[in-house]
Amino acid sequence: MIADPAAWAAHVAAQEVVIAMRFSYFGQSGWKSDNSRDKALLFAEDRLALRLALLESLPLPALAAQSDRNFHLHVLTAWAMPDWAKTALAEACNRALPGQFTLAPRPTGEARDHLRAFLRRRYGDARVLQVVLDDDDGLPNDYLAVMRAEMASLPPPESPQDLRFVSFARGYGLDVTDLSAGALALYRHRYPFINLGLAMSAPAAGMNIYGIRHRLTPPEHPHVLNLGARMFLRSLHGANDSRVEVTDRWEQVADWRHSPDITRRFPWLCRL
Repeated sequence: MIADPAAWAAHVAAQEVVIAMRFSYFGQSGWKSDNSRDKALLFAEDRLALRLALLESLPLPALAAQSDRNFHLHVLTAWAMPDWAKTALAEACNRALPGQFTLAPRPTGEARDHLRAFLRRRYGDARVLQVVLDDDDGLPNDYLAVMRAEMASLPPPESPQDLRFVSFARGYGLDVTDLSAGALALYRHRYPFINLGLAMSAPAAGMNIYGIRHRLTPPEHPHVLNLGARMFLRSLHGANDSRVEVTDRWEQVADWRHSPDITRRFPWLCRL
């Protein structure tokens, strides 16, 4: 338990952040797409090739560009995924984040159980800062630094099992359905308390970010709902694992490659 505000702020400032990512994991992990329930679809060569291309274009360069370098990427994937894809996945992570990731091929089961086992091995009984990042999404280069400041502003936990949350509600959506560069459309949107842009503090052996109800659990605990800068990028494409589509509430960004916010905070996006 970290009851003193100064001790809580020091803990948040110093704690390594776990970036939790799933890459074509076959098991229970919250996905509801057809791909998640059918190995033939999940491990289809063209789908895996697209996921690898998105991984190398969006989340990996976003993590490599973080101003706060105190993080570790945990990639949960499937034992049953083809060997060529496992090799390509490991090589992509190593190019972007050498020595800063764990690749975890696991059998069918609960994603939350596999993540908990990793957290307990690495952190013992400590509290852990956790961020979920899908393999086709991205974060601005100041995400971790801003998240720490917001998390430290919360009251310290009053018991070892207490949870704390930060949700960044405003982000971008990138339509990469047509991968030709001239066709990429960027939108502004707002989604509070979804897994994208969400951070959590919890004990390593307790509830983790794969085991919560993303829209319902954070409001039940001390939290920050940040409505300021845009703090995530969600991609739309032909192999999305979650239900997402452009709606009339999305605002298209004109000439986004020259947007000051994009060039300053999402510079890797301009390389697409």
